[in-house]
Amino acid sequence: MSQDRKHRAAVRERLQRALRQDRDEEALGLYAQLEELEPTEPRWPHRRGDLLRRMGREWQAIECYERAVHAYVELGFVARGAAMAKVILSIDPSRTSILEAVHGARAPRPAPPPIPKARDRGRRRSSLSMEAVKLEPAADADEDEVRFLDIDIEVVEEPAAIRVSQTELEAREPLPLSEDDLILLDLDEEPDRLSAEDLAELPAMPLLSEVPQEALRRLIAEAELVELRPGVPLIRAGDASDALFVLVEGQVEVKVPGRRRGETILLGEGDVLGESCLLDDVHRAADVVATTYGRALRIPKATLDALVEEHPELGDVLIELLGRRLISNLLQTSAVFAAFDASSRAELASLFEVRRADEGLVLVEPGKRSDGLYCTLLGKVELFAEGQSRTVGPGIIFGQRTLLSQAPSRLGVRCASDVLLLRLSAQKFTTLAATYPTVLMYLSELSGHDLDDPTG
Repeated sequence: MSQDRKHRAAVRERLQRALRQDRDEEALGLYAQLEELEPTEPRWPHRRGDLLRRMGREWQAIECYERAVHAYVELGFVARGAAMAKVILSIDPSRTSILEAVHGARAPRPAPPPIPKARDRGRRRSSLSMEAVKLEPAADADEDEVRFLDIDIEVVEEPAAIRVSQTELEAREPLPLSEDDLILLDLDEEPDRLSAEDLAELPAMPLLSEVPQEALRRLIAEAELVELRPGVPLIRAGDASDALFVLVEGQVEVKVPGRRRGETILLGEGDVLGESCLLDDVHRAADVVATTYGRALRIPKATLDALVEEHPELGDVLIELLGRRLISNLLQTSAVFAAFDASSRAELASLFEVRRADEGLVLVEPGKRSDGLYCTLLGKVELFAEGQSRTVGPGIIFGQRTLLSQAPSRLGVRCASDVLLLRLSAQKFTTLAATYPTVLMYLSELSGHDLDDPTG
């Protein structure tokens, strides 16, 4: 170990002893030493500010928090920077200039698809909308199928796309439960601390850094900073979906009812959850429970709806966020995709298209084959068969059977309103699956089982 490293380790040990023995003034001096030794590490001004605040010296704490905001953003940890800005505003609401530091973050991320100049948003059936190519029935479809025209790349240079990164599709290792302060860990030893590049691929980046400055100001000002504690639910299934959450630090487990696979869905820093609040009149579908200590920003649905009305471009960011999570959840929970590894799932995710369909359009007919897998983003669809029907909201998945066996559907699906949906054509799925022999073997076995598919 180098002398410099030994010196920093010794200062940290002295700091820990001072904190345990409540020698606050000594601890403040040691925090200052560590900030000087590691000027790019945000945790030192952050922790020093926390201590000053506990001592009742809030104005001095603000100065430390401001340095922490800039350091977090410089490293690409935008969610932490936003949360730190929220703490500053809770002490002094006039310090709105700190939001400029958060908005200035530009960590690398995949290039978004270009937005056409002519923006026909169609009839709005929700607070959100997005540019998408309309589904048109194929004139040459066989009598035993319902098939729609694929996107003509000569007419549409780039269809509306939702890009899901491999980071979002990989199963994360659970964080160790510990009440010890993470200040004793070196940066490269801190568990599950994603790189700036990984964080840039998560939904929190466009939400916090690619919206207008005035929208960001209100977003953070009206957000609530929520403390996470192990075992305490952040979201409960059945509750009204009235807010969006951005995980700042720590980890949560999503407990999906009826989940087929044994894998745990873990979300951490930079992840966004509660996207169902972007839809109208829905309730939570899963429990979300904290597995570690941490923080999250809770953004009310009322704030998001109002901001979308004022800044339509924010609506596109939010609908992409919703689509990314639906695709990610689908690829991680559906038995159809269980044989694909994370990198293959990322490739699959890129094959989904965002399409829109007019009210009254029949997407699937009983006794006929559908042309792919669909997942509704916005709007409602009617499921019908043998004189009975029921209307369901966003998030319904149909068409899995077609991907596996080309068997006809037992149910029909009709648009009960204008609908925005994700589409994975059977042709694209088959082409990709053909490159993975083990996947084809798995799918062959699966095709004989009864899938949880409303059009099955």
